[in-house]
Amino acid sequence: MDILNKSPIYINRLIFFAIGLLSCYGELHIEAPREYHGICTSIFVNRMANIKKIQNCTVVVGDLIITLLERTKPKDFRDISFPSLKEVTGFMVVYRVSGLESLGDLFPNLARIRGNTLLYNYALIVYDMPRLREIGFYNLLKIDRGGVIIWGGKLTCFIDSIDWNVIAPRSRHVLSIPDKGTRCMFVCTCTRNAASNRCWNNKKCQRFLEGPDAEVCDVNCFGCRKTNPKSCTLCRNYTINNTCVNHCPNNTIILTESNYCVTVDECKHLNRFEFNNTCVEKCPYNYEMVTIGRNTSCKPCVNCDKTCKSLIIQTLASIQATEKCVYVNGSLTIHVRSVPGAMDELRYYLKNIKEVSGYILIYGSISVTSLDFLSSLQSIKGNTLLNGKYSLVVYDMQNLQMLFSDEVTKKLKINEGSMRFYRNPILCMSQIEKLKPLFPVAPNEIDLPQGLNGYSGGCKEVNLGLKIKVKNQTFAVATFDGESATDVFYTISYIEIPHDTKVPIVPEACSESEWNAISVSYSSNRPIEVPLYSLQPASMYAVCIEKYEPSTRHLARSAIVNFTTPPGKPEPPFITELVASSSDVVVVRWVNHKNYERHITRYELDVYLIEKNPSHINTRDYCQNFNDIDEIDYSRHAKVMRPPRNYGKGCESMCGILSSFTFGAMVDEHFDICNSIKGCEKEVDRPKNSNIKGLIKTLSLDITAPRKVYQIGGLAPFRDYRFHLRACIKDLCSRSAREVVRTLRLENIDIASITYISAEENGLIVVNWDPPLISNGVILSYTIEIYPDIKLNDMSHLLPQVWCVFGNETSLTVKSHKANIYLVRVCSTTLAYSYVCSNWTKVMVIQQNYLSIWIGGVVFGLLICGISIKIGWHWKRSTFKSDDIPLVDATSANRNESEPPAIMMSDFMSLYSIDFGNSE
Repeated sequence: MDILNKSPIYINRLIFFAIGLLSCYGELHIEAPREYHGICTSIFVNRMANIKKIQNCTVVVGDLIITLLERTKPKDFRDISFPSLKEVTGFMVVYRVSGLESLGDLFPNLARIRGNTLLYNYALIVYDMPRLREIGFYNLLKIDRGGVIIWGGKLTCFIDSIDWNVIAPRSRHVLSIPDKGTRCMFVCTCTRNAASNRCWNNKKCQRFLEGPDAEVCDVNCFGCRKTNPKSCTLCRNYTINNTCVNHCPNNTIILTESNYCVTVDECKHLNRFEFNNTCVEKCPYNYEMVTIGRNTSCKPCVNCDKTCKSLIIQTLASIQATEKCVYVNGSLTIHVRSVPGAMDELRYYLKNIKEVSGYILIYGSISVTSLDFLSSLQSIKGNTLLNGKYSLVVYDMQNLQMLFSDEVTKKLKINEGSMRFYRNPILCMSQIEKLKPLFPVAPNEIDLPQGLNGYSGGCKEVNLGLKIKVKNQTFAVATFDGESATDVFYTISYIEIPHDTKVPIVPEACSESEWNAISVSYSSNRPIEVPLYSLQPASMYAVCIEKYEPSTRHLARSAIVNFTTPPGKPEPPFITELVASSSDVVVVRWVNHKNYERHITRYELDVYLIEKNPSHINTRDYCQNFNDIDEIDYSRHAKVMRPPRNYGKGCESMCGILSSFTFGAMVDEHFDICNSIKGCEKEVDRPKNSNIKGLIKTLSLDITAPRKVYQIGGLAPFRDYRFHLRACIKDLCSRSAREVVRTLRLENIDIASITYISAEENGLIVVNWDPPLISNGVILSYTIEIYPDIKLNDMSHLLPQVWCVFGNETSLTVKSHKANIYLVRVCSTTLAYSYVCSNWTKVMVIQQNYLSIWIGGVVFGLLICGISIKIGWHWKRSTFKSDDIPLVDATSANRNESEPPAIMMSDFMSLYSIDFGNSE
């Protein structure tokens, strides 16, 4: 992408050239566009009266050009909008429309520009719009082919806030920046992920088809509404009557430009005809158009190959124009500079050229690495020669390594002229030498200047018998047969290369800086051995030897030798996606280190429930701090990580995993914490399989390679689980890749069950309950709500009495207002839900019978009183002592008078005598 803040000379030249083409376009397309059932042909608008041509269009099959409306004002566009238009199959140009302030207001639902035809490599051009404040194509999802030019005006904002590479990948974009006096200091606030924090204005964010912020849509949709995944913005396969289908119905044919299913009648109204179950405008290669009656079709033809005049190929549009050319009656000039994707386009559109009557000139094309795109070339006649001498000239080709394919070279006939090659730094003379015998006039030293081809690397190979002996995972020895002369110097160069590289490693690359070079000292030993240290395990290396003779200044290099080091202990896998797809299911996806990918035989996956200590939960009073309960962090349910460069490609297109849950999932950058923490290599013993109430607590799994995605079910809802993943080569396993994810919450499970309620007349209420069997995480608190003397219909405008207790409590005794009936319920607060309540339970007050209680009390009191009197009378009688002295001793008959009493009074107290005689 180019953001130009310099003088737009290039843009001005380009646009002036393009406007010249558009002027011709307008002259050539005087016929009014055709519209039938929402399908329109190309539209050219250069008067406000003509803009109504777009009114009923759903798709423009062709190009849409709005230009030179320089006298318009903003009020002219206030009531003009074309919400039906969704797609343009060609290119779109908006140029010098003075009154337009937002393209999004004009085309609010434009979603796709296919770029089947391009204007100078570009599919969307917006230029010289003095009042344009924003592009505003907030529904634009894809530009299939071609680049973008946005050179709006001094007031245009939100140009660089869009990721144009997402909309139009593999293309060059030319974007202006707003004038310094323009206030465009708006910051997108769409997401915390910087890569996808893109917006069309301060209200509309950029939509994405891939990545963590991609829209979750039906499989047939290409973009959709957030509220309805089946309401497609565009169709992935085919479209019929604004409905997406996998294939067109039997009574329809395919409009090839847009993959719309149309009837034969609709096809004819678009000035096209039916051929091979498609609606086409012209016949394909090797077919010719025939008309039988009123019907037009195509039939195979012999010798009906198209002959084109001289071709000058500079852009993708000019490449596309050669699609049917078989014979070029003139010269073929190719100068595509640095157009992205030029090689693929050249191979597709120039593959039919068989003959050039004049000469071929190829120069200054950085994107061209080979001439194999002329795969059918059979003859260069040379009827006209460049500078009167050359039938083939190739120069200033910075990346050209190969000429024609061997099959073409064998059959190629050149009737006249010679060839010229110069300033082609990596095109070896061995390639040029293959063509020399084909030319009637042999090239001289001026035609092939010495040192001006293949000069950036050694094209001459020398055979030194280079061999590599791999000793272990990080060490190898290179051996070769060198000369014993002291004036010959050798250098061994080696580099690590990808296992899956498709680009051939050529000796010219030995001089690049990323190669490791070892100078070899003179040695009389043969063969010469050179140790290669600090290699990476499980890696592929390319090695070559450079031989230099100072006396002759002769430089030669050996052929490339590749070798691979053994793997040893593998690097850990990288978890790219860890997503909770439901309350009990987590999906994990991973990639391997590229070097170890082919060696991995199995994986070990351990799952641990992260249990929260209830005592830690109860240290915080969630009754007093109810508002401090953390809001749900949805990013904890989905972890999407971008892997390091030396790992496999991450699946940022969701791969179906995030289709059920994408909100909050962000692509995070990788940070290897093990590089800064010691002891990261330590591993704990694998856990045994265990569960709590039938839900996984710990789990140990063995997964067979090459599987790299796994779904784990039976997890507890809204709980954190830790995942440990290891890659193994037989019995040798890597350290664990570790990630934590939280399952989604499950509705209607955090409900406590009331087991007992009683209410007394004085307002004393006792409530007992059982906690939920399964809850969304730990129970933080319970809230008991009580309505005294209230009807269910009155609950909407009255507040209950509320009491809150800790989450480990299961009973409560409270004093409420005196009432006859109470309504009671228990509400739970968990990590997932702040208030989940049981049903209301009605409880009646226990009524006491006071009369029976009084009578029973009196009877019971009298009974107690009577028993007490009787017991007291018997006790008193048994303990009564009279003061009367009996006249007769009843025991005298049994008493022996001669014996003293057994106990005398003197045994208890002293006896004193009182003298009465002194009383007087």
